[in-house]
Amino acid sequence: MALFLNDIIDASRPKPHNDGQTMVLDRISGNPQTFASSISQYIDVAKIGWGIPFILTPEFLDKWVNTWNNLGVSVSNGGTLLEYCITKRKQEKCLMTLHQHGFSTLEISEGIIEIPWKEKKSMAELARSLGMRLHMEVGKKDLRNQLTLNATLEKIRIAMDLDPDMVIVEGRELGRGVEIYDESGKIKWDWVDAIVSEFGIKKIMFEAPQEVQQTELIIRLGKEINLGNVSLSSVAALETQRQGIRGDTFGVHPRQLDIKGGPSPRFVFFIISAYGAIDQERIMNLTGLNRRTTQNSLSTLITQGFIRETRDITDMRKKLYSLNT
Repeated sequence: MALFLNDIIDASRPKPHNDGQTMVLDRISGNPQTFASSISQYIDVAKIGWGIPFILTPEFLDKWVNTWNNLGVSVSNGGTLLEYCITKRKQEKCLMTLHQHGFSTLEISEGIIEIPWKEKKSMAELARSLGMRLHMEVGKKDLRNQLTLNATLEKIRIAMDLDPDMVIVEGRELGRGVEIYDESGKIKWDWVDAIVSEFGIKKIMFEAPQEVQQTELIIRLGKEINLGNVSLSSVAALETQRQGIRGDTFGVHPRQLDIKGGPSPRFVFFIISAYGAIDQERIMNLTGLNRRTTQNSLSTLITQGFIRETRDITDMRKKLYSLNT
């Protein structure tokens, strides 16, 4: 079915999405058939959060999961459900039952408890044998018991050893005070840079429940970044950001993708493309990057021919940076 004004732009982005995946957090608060059918092509996974399946009848759950499956969306459990089953030594029964009821993605998390490596490996192997996708989630839910950056990196390394389809970085449903977010919901870019520098973005998914977080991650990391815990009401807005048909990301992606050297140079390039000729101090204020990272990013962009450096004719002591058109 052709989309509106498809003769101007083809915004269909058909599945399967090898990058730029979107995972929605399903709270069982709106029928996906009526609410998500028109945008299901932009949803890769629907995670039925927390332990919600415990309070539903099997008949209701079957209909709900089948609706998602019929829309071409894989359904995942919330990690808390599996963690609870592990505390009861019922993880194998839980996994098998999830599969029988149409769940095609298994999420293994340690948001509340610690899971021995052998148990994680056993569950991962069972999920694979059933043809399920595997998501490993890293991070703690308790705001008072957060991992350090080094501990987070080590947890991701361990998760990667199981060859998951995706490693999810915890963000919860509010995006505050956990992992890459501070208590007010602002992104800790040093954490993001460290994660992306070591692991890339192909198999990393950042939970980003707030639209401003989604926008900032796309601006800095590109439209291929995988984002999770997106509300159904935000999916359409998120997709316009991915496709550069919204003011924040308008027209920046095609060139941005060719920039090498990590996320910081791409972020600086976006700022220069959005604001025109600009000095280093203002770039630092707009991006939140420190002086050394900003200088290295500018040098990278100049070396690759994306920007140029000139003197400010109103103050010859000051250097300006603009696109090398």
